Amino acid sequence: MRCSSCAKPICTDCMVYSAVGIKCRECAKLPRSARLAFGPDRAVRTVAAALLGGTIVGFVYYLLLFAVGFFFLAFFIGAGIGYVIGELVLRAGKYYRGWESAAIAVGGTVWAFLFPPFLTAVLRFGLSFDVVVFGLSGQSVIHWLVMAIAGYVAWQRNR
Repeated sequence: MRCSSCAKPICTDCMVYSAVGIKCRECAKLPRSARLAFGPDRAVRTVAAALLGGTIVGFVYYLLLFAVGFFFLAFFIGAGIGYVIGELVLRAGKYYRGWESAAIAVGGTVWAFLFPPFLTAVLRFGLSFDVVVFGLSGQSVIHWLVMAIAGYVAWQRNR
């Protein structure tokens, strides 16, 4: 079962029957005017936080990766990147949880993994079709797995 307002999973002990469906206890207590909405102001703040945080975290990740080399802890660091980006988006959106903020957090996480190598390739070789394709596909399978783990953690942090 899921809440009809926030779509949070609820158990049969916690669900509250209302005129418009089954709700969790938190949503059943709140009047309609007190519920959060994902408006343009939240969207701008969350996108800015995702892009800025993703840029900073991504460059730090690749700096560590090139300084130390690939190591098994990259999976844990990837989960940490997802958590950090998810938390940044959550705080920038004033703790709004929903599919909108979760998608923005995943986008920021993907940005963190793809933007630094792409920018490095463009600065080194100039902007061309080959550089764009190389910048996006030059990663190994392990990096794509780390990015998937990070995206999952960011999604779960905001959902």
